[in-house]
Amino acid sequence: MAKIAVVGATGNTGSATVKELQSIGEKPLCVVRNADKARQGLGSDVDIAVADLDDRASLQAAFSNVDRVMIVTGHNPKSDVQQINIIEAAKSADVKFVLKVSGGRAVVGPNVESIVGRGHHTVEEALEKSGISWCLLRPGLFMQNTFAAAGMIKADGKMVMPFAKDLKLPFIDVRDTGAVAARILQKPDKHVGKTYEFTGAQSTYGEFAQVFAEVLGKQIIYIPASLEAAETNMRAKNMPDWLVGHMLAIAKLGASGGLSEENTQPIKDIVGRAPRTTKQFVQDYKAMFS
Repeated sequence: MAKIAVVGATGNTGSATVKELQSIGEKPLCVVRNADKARQGLGSDVDIAVADLDDRASLQAAFSNVDRVMIVTGHNPKSDVQQINIIEAAKSADVKFVLKVSGGRAVVGPNVESIVGRGHHTVEEALEKSGISWCLLRPGLFMQNTFAAAGMIKADGKMVMPFAKDLKLPFIDVRDTGAVAARILQKPDKHVGKTYEFTGAQSTYGEFAQVFAEVLGKQIIYIPASLEAAETNMRAKNMPDWLVGHMLAIAKLGASGGLSEENTQPIKDIVGRAPRTTKQFVQDYKAMFS
């Protein structure tokens, strides 16, 4: 059987895709830096290949019996170089299809503010010119971003984000991204050359806080942070400049309505169900927030 490889299998979206692939009868190869850490997160029975994203030869070796590759590596200022390494290694290993998880249309481009968005654009161009069949995913804002607020929700009953309380935002669960990705990787033929933008149902952070309150059984107050306050907070945590810049760029895009459009149809079409709701998300991760 043709082999599927997931590069970035230990991240939120990568691990969700691995679990979804397993649930539909596939046994993906998880391409990771640290085998022990991967087995802790993904289970002891997963197939693992260890490779360094900066080392094209190790990637090519990992892809030796693979014909479909998913790229979903973490944000970093050289992710474009690393992802192009993955594409070139895939090409050398005669991989037939590459699925890349990218950013939303408003986030990605040659001249956008975020270095992450510029990096995605560079990789997309390289992929389209590679000669390998490809597909792009553009998911919306992840519900899992609230994991960063778990400590404050638990201890203080507060959610602080750099978005207005009533700003329309269609949050998506990374497990829905994983569900879309898994089905495309299983049967890629009809998805070649396509770009799928998709989100969950439209909501707001104010409504999301109310869902937390309802599920956790306590008051949760949503506090919109100014960009200045958000930047001060991120720098107090010693976040690197490029990541602070990326987070602020996303907040500005949100404020201008660039992240507000809802599109649940690709999930319905590809997975055959509606996307998860914020309530399902909080119920499923209740232990993390309480």
